[in-house]
Amino acid sequence: MDELSARRLRNVIAVLTEQRNIVVSRGAFFAGHLIDLSIMQLRLTLHDISEEELSEFSNVLTVSLAASPRIDGEA
Repeated sequence: MDELSARRLRNVIAVLTEQRNIVVSRGAFFAGHLIDLSIMQLRLTLHDISEEELSEFSNVLTVSLAASPRIDGEA
């Protein structure tokens, strides 16, 4: 991705983040969640991370969290 495209994506992310904060502050939590998903997708594109890589990372993180002891002391 060239620098101009990357800069544009970063600008869109900034605008979407502002919009997300506005809609959530007005109680539209589901709309905020949808905007979060859009921001995540743009960040994946910006950093050239595929959905497969994200899925694999999620799987590894899930296994790691399931194997580690809970913070509150419960097993």
